[in-house]
Amino acid sequence: MALSETALNLDLVDPLYAHSPLGASGASRWMKCAASYRLSEGAEDSGSEHAKLGTAAHSLGEACLNSKQEAWTFIGQDMDGCPVDKNMADAVQVYLDALAEAHPDRDQNNFFVERKFHCPTIHPLFYGTSDATYLDEDNKHLHVWDYKHGAGIVVEAEENPQLMYYACGVLEEFELWEDITDVTIYVAQPRGFHWKGPVRSWHTTADSLASWLEDELSPSMDWAVTSDHIESGEHCRFCPARMGVCPQLKADMTELEELIMAVASDDGAMEKWSNEDLARFLDLHEMSKIVHKAAGEMAFGKLQSGKEIPGWKLVPARANREWKEGAEIEAKKKFEAKAFSAPAFLSPAKVEKLPGGTAFAQRWAFKPDAGLTVAKQSDARRTVSQDTKSMFKPTTAKGLK
Repeated sequence: MALSETALNLDLVDPLYAHSPLGASGASRWMKCAASYRLSEGAEDSGSEHAKLGTAAHSLGEACLNSKQEAWTFIGQDMDGCPVDKNMADAVQVYLDALAEAHPDRDQNNFFVERKFHCPTIHPLFYGTSDATYLDEDNKHLHVWDYKHGAGIVVEAEENPQLMYYACGVLEEFELWEDITDVTIYVAQPRGFHWKGPVRSWHTTADSLASWLEDELSPSMDWAVTSDHIESGEHCRFCPARMGVCPQLKADMTELEELIMAVASDDGAMEKWSNEDLARFLDLHEMSKIVHKAAGEMAFGKLQSGKEIPGWKLVPARANREWKEGAEIEAKKKFEAKAFSAPAFLSPAKVEKLPGGTAFAQRWAFKPDAGLTVAKQSDARRTVSQDTKSMFKPTTAKGLK
């Protein structure tokens, strides 16, 4: 299975497509809301500090993979305007270690880092950049990796449209549709809690991806270019049009205001709501969080450029104090053992990194009962139904037989 010279020529990717409006990163958005394609055109999105941090972490991962160095060796260096600190290095190292464990022979001309592709044979705007791609020719297996630095929004690997888009792009540009049987896509998200762990995977087949490409992705790309269908939801979180341009978000905020006014004018208004009314209020409240976050990002950008926002200002972000280099040695001299605590039992997550630690944690670690809470259906946590919720109540000795 030889890769064509065309497929391996990285210079063939047109730089104009570096931010394609129908690129892989926005697939989960424009596949649901076609109007976001048109509304996002020309919309300014300065990006949050979290986004800039994520970009820097990706650059760190790329630098480590290309130079074959560990992440800690870059601490203190600048990556895309952000200094690499220990937290970033620790997170990226989880990604690097997972790649090394999964693909120990990854340097045999079978591993591609930040591989850009443009597939006009699928669609003129079909563009993406795969963080890491490993080709197992002997087993006809393609492995596509994506690193997520975010901590707030947990990303699923299963049927993830962004990663499926990447896989299709690699198969198309490398001309591997007839040569690959199995495809596994991975999400490495060290800072986001998921019950399956920081690295998650989903297995599919090249045939299944081909069907998805033909039945869903390609039609959605044409639909996005031609349709005015507009729909709000969680996919609005990273839409450039969320910055005050989207008419649907404006309509949602008007509807939320009307519901709030109804509750304010009638003490029993909420008690009269149906379950559907309650669900709608909760959905609108979630949308208001997206609008609020967008306003905060916009305010940050304006304040940073020297403009004034009445009643608001830029202040140093809160941070915990850290010891300077050499402080430990001086503390031993001055305070002796008084400045140090006794050896502490590491957390289950840290013990898992030790040889044999995963099996030990499975045997001895547990998650204490923290009660129940309301969450969106899309939340990664498992659903507690009416039949199973008793399993989450504390068990007393009296209830045991």
